[in-house]
Amino acid sequence: MPTTITFQLMRSLLMKWIHTTIVLLLTSVSLSAAEKPKYALSLFHFNLQYVAGDFRIENRIIRQSFLPLMKLLDQHPNWRINLEIQGWAFEVMQENHPEALALFKKLIERQQIELTVAHYSDQFFLAYPALDMRRSIAISDQILQDLGISRSRVFVAQEIQWSPALPSVLKGNYDVIVTSSGPHSYYRPPTPPLVRARYAGKDMLVLIGGGKKDLKNLRWTWAFFDDGEVFNTTDYRSDFFRVPEQEKKNIARYQKLEAESYRFITISEFVDILKNDPDYRIPDYPYVPEGTWNMNQGGPYMWMGRQRSGVETDGFTRAICYRTRGRVLLAERVVEYIEKLGQRIQELREWLLKAWKHLLLSEVSDSSGWTPLLIEVRYTEDEAHKADLIVDTMLQNLADALKLHQTGYIVTTRDGRLQPVGQIKSRRLQPDAPPVPVFVRAESARITCKRIAKGLWVLDIEAQRPDDGAVEIAFPTAESGLIYSPPGGEEAQVEIPTDTKRDPILALASGWIYLGNGMNLIKDTYVEHLAATWKREQQRLVFREEMNENEPALKMRFYLLQGQPLQGRKLANALNVWPTYYLFSLNGKIKTRRLRPEDKPFLLPQ
Repeated sequence: MPTTITFQLMRSLLMKWIHTTIVLLLTSVSLSAAEKPKYALSLFHFNLQYVAGDFRIENRIIRQSFLPLMKLLDQHPNWRINLEIQGWAFEVMQENHPEALALFKKLIERQQIELTVAHYSDQFFLAYPALDMRRSIAISDQILQDLGISRSRVFVAQEIQWSPALPSVLKGNYDVIVTSSGPHSYYRPPTPPLVRARYAGKDMLVLIGGGKKDLKNLRWTWAFFDDGEVFNTTDYRSDFFRVPEQEKKNIARYQKLEAESYRFITISEFVDILKNDPDYRIPDYPYVPEGTWNMNQGGPYMWMGRQRSGVETDGFTRAICYRTRGRVLLAERVVEYIEKLGQRIQELREWLLKAWKHLLLSEVSDSSGWTPLLIEVRYTEDEAHKADLIVDTMLQNLADALKLHQTGYIVTTRDGRLQPVGQIKSRRLQPDAPPVPVFVRAESARITCKRIAKGLWVLDIEAQRPDDGAVEIAFPTAESGLIYSPPGGEEAQVEIPTDTKRDPILALASGWIYLGNGMNLIKDTYVEHLAATWKREQQRLVFREEMNENEPALKMRFYLLQGQPLQGRKLANALNVWPTYYLFSLNGKIKTRRLRPEDKPFLLPQ
């Protein structure tokens, strides 16, 4: 009997000890989770070209949204944020809003704002070569330097644009690229927040805005990740006037995070925390094609083919920028040549800078994306025209120095060579059937194909708008093995992945794609510049434009080259990225003509 009592007592004590231990362990786990550091990040994207060309809106954004936010932050020094804004905005503030600029500088200097400046203009950079983005960054950096303002090494682009070539474009100027969940989740399964992306031998860290939030050693969230204007206005709905209820709602979000013990930090600080976390491993990023936020609305296609406002001219609008871009490059090369002749060029350099600024403003995204107003569509034409006028004036003033009234020149923009020439002759073209099937969806279409040389054809397509407005031009592709250069990466080439969740939407910024089966397709970006979708199951590459009723016809020009991918890439770069021009005088006026493969001086791929 005593033995039995002792056993029961011991059993009871043992059960109590087990229960207590489990409770303590659970309490320990709970405390550990509760004690995880918590971080709140903010990204305010301000865009003075929100309604491109409407100067009332530019000023209203600063007075009604930007300046009130600066004053709010000044009252809450622990609310640290990242703020992204274009370089051009600093010129506007310096001239028209010095009080806003002064307070902004104060908050940057006390490290409450981590400034992100990605470009001079809120460009749709996915449509253009790497040089345009590099010039945009350089111009913005000079503006900031003149103002005594330091930017961060964090890159965020208008429309949260992503290109897999960004590491090669940005290396040396930036350390971290920020993108949204859009491109990634559209193509790939969930990801940790910080990854390492590579392109053409360069690598950079990328912070995925929609990445996993609850990590082993920390939690993080976005306190704000949106257009800065909607923090305290409701954009178009309030005509960009301040809305107190909207502001209070967003302030409440910050106060709630404060109450939950979140610490407000900058993106650079957060990246450093993850880099030094012993339990966080930075994974290599899988290949994600170019994209934007809200990919379900079409990604690049939204700015290069999808037309919703009734006044858009996407393909033509983007081609305008390309045409002006070529002439600005031409003028730049001529100025360099003049300098080698020993002439003073300081004033010419100043004019060139103005031309570049107008070109970059013309590349703004809002002239062809979402639902642009007529003033925004015309903004691109107006700014491109200003750049063209500068180029015309410069060339006219240089006519005597170049002896242009006696001779013309072949100007190669890639290397800056100027070769005297009397006149340009064209190659004899032979009408021919297209070397591959061409599919056109339209009310009616006219396809003209001519053979330029062995294995090289030019294809002109004019398609009449059908009742529903959607014109499509499609080419057959191989099942796999398609190769292209992503935006900003035209000096290298990659195979387009076949393991993405959805069909890739491609801007084809250089105009080139290898269709497989020995055939290269080059879009002439100076005619119409549209995005394409690779419909893998159908094995078709489709260019689509949803045309408005004022656009009766779509006109596109393609070159088809039989050969290796390297040949196709070089041909596209020579045609579109680094064009060659004939510079000449006609009836006392200086003229420019971009050379095409049809012209004899144009060097055909070997």
